[in-house]
Amino acid sequence: MKIISISDMAISTIENEDKIKLMILKEKWKELFLDLAEISTVIGFSEKVIYIKSYDSVLKHYIFTNKQKLIDRIMENLEIKFKIEDIKIKS
Repeated sequence: MKIISISDMAISTIENEDKIKLMILKEKWKELFLDLAEISTVIGFSEKVIYIKSYDSVLKHYIFTNKQKLIDRIMENLEIKFKIEDIKIKS
């Protein structure tokens, strides 16, 4: 019988649950991008894609053109690492 620590179980659960990742991403979005978070919000995370809700066309363009920079900044600031491949904007 293998003994597993509680932290390993928590990390495993987070790595396998998109709903938990969504909650983490919502908080990181507010924390890292204060100016963007005023006019946008994270509404979903599924299959390594973050879904953002915004009606501001300038913000949509900014996110589209700086997608990789935003992903990299989020990834750098995650305590528990998980894969993010894309950001998509829904209006």
